[in-house]
Amino acid sequence: MKPTPEKVRSKRTIRTKIFLGFLAVIVLTLALLWLSQVVLFDFVYSNVRTGEVETTARHVKLSLNDASFYKTLADASGKNDICAEVVSPDGSVVFDAENSGSCLVHSLTQSERLELIGMVSDSALFSITYDPITEEYHVESLGTLVMGGSNILYVEKISHNGDTVYLVLDATVAPVGTVKKATASFLITLSFLLLIVAGILANYTAKRIADPIGAISKEAKKLSFGKYSPVESNSTEIDELNDSLVAAAQDLKKLEHDLRTPLTLISGYAEMMRDMPSEVTEENLTTILDETRRLSSLVNDMLDISLIENGKRTPKPVTFSLTEAIRDTLSQYRELTAKDGYQFIYHGDCEVFVTADRAMILQVVSNLLNNAMTYTGDDKTVTVTQLVECETVRIEIADTGYGIPPDQLPLIWERYYKIDDAHKRAVRGTGLGLSIVKTVISTHGGRYGVRSTLGVGSVFWFELPTVPAPETLA
Repeated sequence: MKPTPEKVRSKRTIRTKIFLGFLAVIVLTLALLWLSQVVLFDFVYSNVRTGEVETTARHVKLSLNDASFYKTLADASGKNDICAEVVSPDGSVVFDAENSGSCLVHSLTQSERLELIGMVSDSALFSITYDPITEEYHVESLGTLVMGGSNILYVEKISHNGDTVYLVLDATVAPVGTVKKATASFLITLSFLLLIVAGILANYTAKRIADPIGAISKEAKKLSFGKYSPVESNSTEIDELNDSLVAAAQDLKKLEHDLRTPLTLISGYAEMMRDMPSEVTEENLTTILDETRRLSSLVNDMLDISLIENGKRTPKPVTFSLTEAIRDTLSQYRELTAKDGYQFIYHGDCEVFVTADRAMILQVVSNLLNNAMTYTGDDKTVTVTQLVECETVRIEIADTGYGIPPDQLPLIWERYYKIDDAHKRAVRGTGLGLSIVKTVISTHGGRYGVRSTLGVGSVFWFELPTVPAPETLA
């Protein structure tokens, strides 16, 4: 159903869709950045800081009984801005390394340390917060850590040189409110700049992609007149589309000629016979009938190749004798062309069976026979040869005509392509016969080809796999 003008106007252009799609990606990216800033920043920062504390503890414990234990502890904690203490069971400090001015563990009294290590059986993570109003320290499990300035404490009972002591690590969790505000301010500026840049890039990209397509759409409207001018391209896909439309324009121009010629002849002869009763002769009627058959043949060939290429006509394989089918076809051709002097010679010494669509394969044979009749020499001889080798049958159909120039051999399988009329007899073809041969044999998974010698003639051939004879015939 043809779309109404309202529906056509409501559709967005490709350029608009590309532009909006590009902007949507940028907006989604910015939204994810803001989400990570607002929702995930605290969680990620807390986990990173906790991971640094645990990593430091694992590294230090590897040298518990080394003479360099305290040096290792000082270096490892200093690397991550973590304060460290080694505390005896009575709460006194054996060793300390103050690497941050915000550490709270160094401000604890001996009794407060004793209370802290009393909360530990093996190891534990805590948060510690100092309340300047009450001048008290609040120690809680890490699960209640508030990201407003609390410190992360890691406490573990260890054995050093045979003595039981407690390793205490204190990592400052900096207030992130200021950081978040600074980051938010930066993201606002970044978002604004990204939207501007994205708009420019989206517009440029949309123009680069959509403009050639728009130009092709404009040129494609001329196809109905058999005209098409390739547009400037910046991609392989556009080049391929250009080539396809150029070929379509050429095909339409050739088709227009092939349709116009018989219609003009039919119309001319019919008007002449209407205006001049004396011209109603058998010869003129025969001309009208011949051109009508030619027009019908052209339309049928167009329908056949279109149905096959679009997959609407698929092969219906059956097992049949290709040899017998070709012999029957040649017998029909001999009867139909006996008065014209054509000779059909067949060479084949065995009966061969194939599994294929019988009607389609016979159409291939007929098209090749018609082609040979059109271009064969003055002796009007067409030779059909059957060759069998390695479970493959090759059918060759040869004429004795002028031959095909080497530069035209790759072109003869294309639609509407015809060899120079100077070397053909007055048997008009549709220009689709060899294209149908190519399409049918390719659909059957076979092979096809041609060899030609100027002044000697051409041999067209196709190959199909053979199958054993059906048991009913064996």
